[in-house]
Amino acid sequence: MSLDQIKDLNVLVTGADGFIPSFVCDRLVELGANVTALVRRNSSNVLKSIPHLVDKVNIRWGDMTDLSLLITETKKTDIIYHLGAQSHVQYSLHNPLETFQNNITGTINVLEAARINDVKRIVHAGSAEVYGKPDTVPINEDHKLAPRSPYAASKVAADRLMFSYYCSYGLPVVTSRFFGIFGPRQSIEKAIPKFILKIKNNEAPVIYGDGTQSRDYMYVTDAADAYARLGIVENVEGDEINIGTGIETKIVDLVKLIIKIMGSNIQPVHTEKLHPGEAGRLVSNPDKCMKILNWKPTINLEDGMKTTIEYYLKHNELYKSLDVVV
Repeated sequence: MSLDQIKDLNVLVTGADGFIPSFVCDRLVELGANVTALVRRNSSNVLKSIPHLVDKVNIRWGDMTDLSLLITETKKTDIIYHLGAQSHVQYSLHNPLETFQNNITGTINVLEAARINDVKRIVHAGSAEVYGKPDTVPINEDHKLAPRSPYAASKVAADRLMFSYYCSYGLPVVTSRFFGIFGPRQSIEKAIPKFILKIKNNEAPVIYGDGTQSRDYMYVTDAADAYARLGIVENVEGDEINIGTGIETKIVDLVKLIIKIMGSNIQPVHTEKLHPGEAGRLVSNPDKCMKILNWKPTINLEDGMKTTIEYYLKHNELYKSLDVVV
């Protein structure tokens, strides 16, 4: 596999103004692809996520529930990087129907457009949330799927739809499963930006439960690089691949690291109960990804966190109120 293979390919990125998708756009532009960025019509996130790409990508405003739009936009597409989704677990608890419509209907439409137009590959962005509360850690790709939230259930459905189109129509799909991706541009509905901004405002960050629940954190540029490579690597059609580091970090230790980097003396506060749907330990076995892609992440947690904190402190005006970013 050579990254030069991406040069001059026509690629479509769904949800392009979101957190991870915006970095995928960055990486694909760096690699010389012709990028079409599908952005929701009502989105204000272009100003937060991809203002630097406005002149480098072909922005299309639309919705994944619009099949005719997707058919039009994929007529000459080589690869679809399908990242568009309602990606918030807690939001899904209050808005399950909207979550299912975005994540399931949107995925069906992407698949249909790809089938009709003979797209060469779909790289689907799945989630580690599909594993639920794991039986074993680290988690392999063959671990059972046990979703614990409407969001996780919608991602299981999207994963299975991808596989069904591979089996039924020979559609060349590959599904990634992202673990704890973090970095600049992430919605402040998410834990790490929320911790940073709480500490910046001299408020105690809130940890649900005792903080021993853990995640596998990967800096977003590493995740975007691995995900972009899935568009060209051979012999992965119909497969699922974890994208993570394999390094386990407890939430309480994560908060301590952020406090240390920010030079604060503030102490976190704990609540008695966990979030509904909390999975406990979500830590990947990344061996398959690293072997298939001949790749390893390059940025460790502390270095990535320093860059992330710098971003939110510098761009405070963009993150004054809570929003929900797809």
